[in-house]
Amino acid sequence: MPGKKIISFLVSLHQKKYRQSEGLFFAEGRKIITELIQSEFPVQQVYGSAQLLEELSVLEGSRGVLLEEISPAELKKISALSNPQDGFALCKIPFNRFNDFRPGGLYLYLDGIRDPGNLGSLIRLADWFGVDALVCSPDCVEWTNPKVIQASMASFIRKIPIIEEDDFWDTLPPDVRIVAADLEGEELYRGFQGFAGMFVISNEANGLSNRIEGRITQKVHIPTPVKSAESLNAANAA
Repeated sequence: MPGKKIISFLVSLHQKKYRQSEGLFFAEGRKIITELIQSEFPVQQVYGSAQLLEELSVLEGSRGVLLEEISPAELKKISALSNPQDGFALCKIPFNRFNDFRPGGLYLYLDGIRDPGNLGSLIRLADWFGVDALVCSPDCVEWTNPKVIQASMASFIRKIPIIEEDDFWDTLPPDVRIVAADLEGEELYRGFQGFAGMFVISNEANGLSNRIEGRITQKVHIPTPVKSAESLNAANAA
């Protein structure tokens, strides 16, 4: 069982500054934990109920990840969920650089996405559609935020968002197609050709940031046949 000092440390990882300084985050829930320890993702330790740990210990490909039992009361103190789910995995934050743009590939750039649920859903979409890389602008919500991890439904294991570097845009070939979802763009269903390149989804309240506005080669919007809401949220639009 973890002591008070360890519990205090784990609780601190709810905050971005501690996740960044320690290079660690945690992911909760039986499904996510099971997928994590059967993957190559850098897992440091799993804390869980006796039943969960027993199940994990016999899994093929579990890599010998360190398992430690935790009581329901301790789990509740640490969990970011209102109803804790059996345990959590303590994971290292991998550092990913954008250094290989593949011609004909599909890339998703997220511009100022601040809602954790939206970002989690976008990571899941990127995983489902086989996006080659998911790039987050510096002002996006942090992808290791517990709410993002939960909303991604374990897709972060397979499709790690790449945190934008200062020179990210300079690494792209000059002729790459960069298409942005924007209410002022042309209708998506009129002459829009099969897509390869970089697709940009921005914050629905603020639109495209000045930082990347000048880099867009085409804007498109999803038309509605009826009087409708002002806009779709970012995840639905993607």
